[in-house]
Amino acid sequence: MSVSRLKLRNTEAYMHGFSKRLIKLLKIEIGRNRTRNYNGRTVSAPIDDTGSLKDSLQLAFTKSRLNKSVSGGSFNLSIKGNSYGEKLDEGGLVNAKVSDIIKWIKRKPVKITDARGRFVTADDYRINKLANNIVRKLNGNTGSGIKATNFIGDAIEIAMQQINAIADPLEKDIHLNLDEIFKRAGYTKKGDDYIIE
Repeated sequence: MSVSRLKLRNTEAYMHGFSKRLIKLLKIEIGRNRTRNYNGRTVSAPIDDTGSLKDSLQLAFTKSRLNKSVSGGSFNLSIKGNSYGEKLDEGGLVNAKVSDIIKWIKRKPVKITDARGRFVTADDYRINKLANNIVRKLNGNTGSGIKATNFIGDAIEIAMQQINAIADPLEKDIHLNLDEIFKRAGYTKKGDDYIIE
């Protein structure tokens, strides 16, 4: 008995569109102001300083054809991005380097204040001292690392409000594949009826 491939084009198209919408939502959440507290100082700013996290998000699509007697194949959609995005979302300790933090301070640029809260000149000594303090905090020596932002969970929560719409494409694919589904279950089609063998 020959086994045909199941046709999942409606489900595949829906999931592809759903994944693209999720990427848009992730970019919105990354760019949205998020309020965080750092030692009594409140910051309300996006979590993507350079734009590289948003720019790194991409949809990865793979399709595989398995042995036809077992399955008609499958598809896989995943969203990929810079690895630090997951750490920004979940929070926790990181392995930060002083040299990287110094580059970040100079690029941003960070305004440095003294003990009285007055802005001071960002000379190499102060930048190095600030970078070392930040690294100690991120690495867990004097703190808990990065605070969780939950931007991924927030985007997924919004996207899941639309997941019920998958019923229509799934139903269409089931109708397109009904004969094949019954054949794989051991039925034979005789006219308009299915008979178990």
